[in-house]
Amino acid sequence: MAIVWSAEREGVRYEVHSKGKKLELYANGVQHSEFHPDRLLTGSVWDLLWLPALLQAPDRYQRVLVLGLGGGSLIPPIRKLLNPETLVAVELDAPHLEVARDVFGVADMGVETHLADACQWLEDYQGPPFDLIIEDLFAPSNEQVTRAVPASMQWQRKLESCLSEQGMLVMNFGDWPEYRDSALSGNKALRGFASRFRLSCSDCHNAVIAFSRLPARSVKLRRQLATIPELSSKEARGRLDYHIRQLD
Repeated sequence: MAIVWSAEREGVRYEVHSKGKKLELYANGVQHSEFHPDRLLTGSVWDLLWLPALLQAPDRYQRVLVLGLGGGSLIPPIRKLLNPETLVAVELDAPHLEVARDVFGVADMGVETHLADACQWLEDYQGPPFDLIIEDLFAPSNEQVTRAVPASMQWQRKLESCLSEQGMLVMNFGDWPEYRDSALSGNKALRGFASRFRLSCSDCHNAVIAFSRLPARSVKLRRQLATIPELSSKEARGRLDYHIRQLD
């Protein structure tokens, strides 16, 4: 392992570690992003954030919004597998955005990046709705993996207001109790959505929750994976670690 980039900003120590070709971004010792130039799959939580999109046809997602870009782990699979016409990413933390642009190279992948607070950015946004919103907001100063924005009904409604009529909302929680104890685990959170799923993996404690406007079943995801060469090869099947459970 070697440290290939580092910075100290406002009491937070940022480092990018290289392990062969793989690059990992850390803030205060907590890993926030991962990038490998030859792989779409990480075998960890970042795969869980874009996987729910495959519950529907990939070409359905023409406009995609990522709130909490980090180092940009989600951008290569979104660009390769969904290839939306518009891909927008919002990141509050300047060093994270610097790593995404200059170290991981996501600026060359057709993504429009904004250095901004996601809550304020959504409040100010007046453009067309998005077909997929991935909300992955975790503070870099946290020594434990917990959400930076409370998962309230008000926050979900704000996200939902920017979602298209056939869209999907994906939200990341530090663990299952953080989701279970939030307002979004109740029936009110399903208003306006037809299906809800939990995704998890053995590599982390995170609970990723996907809300789909359209009815969906997990078997559709498995079928989609089988049709995509980058995800159905023997190597990919060995790396892809996920469990999906329908909650509605």
